[in-house]
Amino acid sequence: MAYMDDLKFLWDLAWSPAKHVKKQLNFTSAVKLYYKLAVLPFIAYVVLGSIAVSLGERTDIIRSGALLAPLYSVATSLSYVSILWGGIILFFIALPLGIAIDALIYQLIGKFFLNTWKGNYDKTFTALLYGLFPLLLLLWLSVVPLFNSIFVIAAPIWSLIIIVFALSEQQKVTRLNAMLIMVIKSLVVVLFLALVGISVFSSIAYILGNAIPVASVGPLSNVTSGWLAGHMGAGAMPT
Repeated sequence: MAYMDDLKFLWDLAWSPAKHVKKQLNFTSAVKLYYKLAVLPFIAYVVLGSIAVSLGERTDIIRSGALLAPLYSVATSLSYVSILWGGIILFFIALPLGIAIDALIYQLIGKFFLNTWKGNYDKTFTALLYGLFPLLLLLWLSVVPLFNSIFVIAAPIWSLIIIVFALSEQQKVTRLNAMLIMVIKSLVVVLFLALVGISVFSSIAYILGNAIPVASVGPLSNVTSGWLAGHMGAGAMPT
């Protein structure tokens, strides 16, 4: 019964965030809620992804003929494994870890740099967790070819709206300030990634520059001069 209450809370939160993002959770309770609510979307993701792979295999066999059927069967088996393990990593490792890191960045910017809010890390984590729930609701669409574009467009917008409401309620700031923090955080992340990319590119260029030998200009000029002098001397007519 408690699980059904959590599912109802997720549904209500997705459709009326202004009312339901006020619920307070500590970090442990928020993590438990996430894992409880991630089970059904994970199952839908794996099942529908497997169906999409199976239908794709049949289409490929029909188009190419039965001769290549064994190759497509092997590829399909690998795709099933990829969907299963990819779903496990995505739902139960990558997404919660991403929320934790994202919440830390928000907390550092909002509390310690801008001094915009006074709430602790648990409130920020809870707010971002609430914002992730639309992604959980729609993530299964990403493996269905006809509907993956809906997921790409709708889910991020839906999540951003809920995050604004949730940060505003959890940290007791205006929604405008919550949006401002989101923009600043995005700029900080983009700047950080740009600096990392420049550093990596510069390091690779430096390593390659030292690894590839460059011929000295002096000896090359001497060899060329000697070659020209020899040929001109050999070809000169006696006077």
